[in-house]
Amino acid sequence: MMRTLRRFARGTILTYFVAGMVYSLTGYVHRAVTGQQEVFSPLIGIPLDVIGWPWMVYADLKHIGTIGVKPQPILALISVVVFIFLFSRTDLLSRRSMKRESARHAKC
Repeated sequence: MMRTLRRFARGTILTYFVAGMVYSLTGYVHRAVTGQQEVFSPLIGIPLDVIGWPWMVYADLKHIGTIGVKPQPILALISVVVFIFLFSRTDLLSRRSMKRESARHAKC
């Protein structure tokens, strides 16, 4: 029980961090390609983006009619879905291997 809870917490935190990094780095690349200037230094902007990316994705999706489609929220949401899939698949595979090991030990 505790192991599962720890694994879930670690996966949630890692997913949140990676999605925030994807959101932040995609924004920097998008602004560099379009020739826009950066407002904040990456030393300030990236940690703020990693912490507050869900609210920024919500704002980007809410105002999609006025600001247009940006790659940031789309890639951040895709990374969340990919990580959820990877962690759930890993969890299922580890549970299957545990069941196989316990079945082997029960036969012996």
